[in-house]
Amino acid sequence: MIWFYILTIGCYVVAIFALWIGFKKVPVFLLRKHPVTTKFSVIIVFRNEAEHLPALLQSLQQVNYPSSHFEVIFVNDASTDASEEIVRATMNVNNIDFQLVQNTSLPGSFKKQAIALAISTSKYDWIITTDADCTLPANWLSVYNDFILENNPYCIAAPVAYHSSKTLLDNYQLLDNLSLQGVTVGSFGLGNLLLSNGANFAYRKTAYNEVGGFKGNMHIASGDDMFLLEKFMNSFPEKIQFMKSTEAVVHTQPVVSWKHLVSQRIRWASKTKKQNNLSAKLLGVLVFLTNLGVVLFPVALFLTPWHWPFLVLLLLAKLQADFFFMRRSAHFLSKKVPIAHLLVVFYLHAAITVYVVIASLFANYTWKQRSYTT
Repeated sequence: MIWFYILTIGCYVVAIFALWIGFKKVPVFLLRKHPVTTKFSVIIVFRNEAEHLPALLQSLQQVNYPSSHFEVIFVNDASTDASEEIVRATMNVNNIDFQLVQNTSLPGSFKKQAIALAISTSKYDWIITTDADCTLPANWLSVYNDFILENNPYCIAAPVAYHSSKTLLDNYQLLDNLSLQGVTVGSFGLGNLLLSNGANFAYRKTAYNEVGGFKGNMHIASGDDMFLLEKFMNSFPEKIQFMKSTEAVVHTQPVVSWKHLVSQRIRWASKTKKQNNLSAKLLGVLVFLTNLGVVLFPVALFLTPWHWPFLVLLLLAKLQADFFFMRRSAHFLSKKVPIAHLLVVFYLHAAITVYVVIASLFANYTWKQRSYTT
C-alpha cells in the first residue's frame, strides 16, 4: 500500500508543480484602452434564476462599453418562475440592445441547444457566454476588445471566481474553484489545454461554424465550453488563448446546499468520460487515485502502522502542494485562502471527489429541476 501512496502522491505533486509553472508562464493582461472596434453578442441562458438575475442585470448595465457595439441575447430555457418578467422589466428601461428568445426545441433540452439557438440569431461575430447567476466587471468588454486587437485569437478563455463568505460550504467551493482556475491557466501556459469555463468564454462565430458548433455532443447535458474547446484545439490550437486579466474576472454565486453541490459536480464530471483529450482524462484519473488515497488514509494507518510517519509526510506533501497552488490562483483573483477551513476541506474534498467520480459513471442526477443520465 505504501507504494500506491508514493506513486500517486509523487505524480500528483509533479503535475501540480508543472501546472504552477504553466500558470506563471501566462502573462497578466492589463487594460490598454484601444479604440473600440470589436462588436460582441453576449449570450445568457437562464432557467429559474429569478433570485440571481437582478444582480446580473445591474452589473450588465454598468459595463463600460458603447451600447452600439454589443447586444445581449437572453435565452429562457423553460423557466417556471418570474425570470423572464425580471429580464423584460429591467432591459426595457435601458438602452442596451437585447433579444429574449425561447428555447423550446425539446422538452428538457440542453444548454448547448439554447446557446446554438442564440448564436443563430446573433448579429456579431464575437460570441461571449456567461451565466445568469454571475456578475460582470465594468471593463469586461473593454478588456476583451483590447485582447482581441492585440492577439487576434479565435477563442478566449477567461477567469471566473466565486463570491466568498465564511461558511464551510462557500469556502469549499472557493477552494475548489481556486484549484480549477489554477489548472485552467496552468494548462494554457503548458500548451495542453485542459479546462475552461462557460461563465466567461468567448469565440468567433466563424470559428464556431467552421468546427460544426456542438454537432456530435448536443445530447450531452454539460460541457458547452469544453467540447467546443476540444474542437478549436483540433482545428486551430495556436488561436486559443487565456486572458489572464483581473479586469475580466466574472464572479459567480456558490450553490446553497451540499446536495446541490454534489449534483453540480456529478454534472461536471459526467462529461469527462466523453472527452477526447487524453491529458485531461489522465489528470482526472490521477486526481481520483490521489484523493482515494486520502480517503483510505485511516485504513492505511491501521493496516501498516509502522509506516505512519512516512504516510503522514506524503499527505502533508499533497496538502502543501495544494495550498501553494491555490494561493497562486487566490493572489491573481484577489481572494484569500481560508486557512480555518483548509484541513476540513482537504479531507472533505477528497471524499466528495471519490463519490462524484463513481456516481458520474453509474448514477443519474438532477440539476435545475431536470433529471439527467450520465
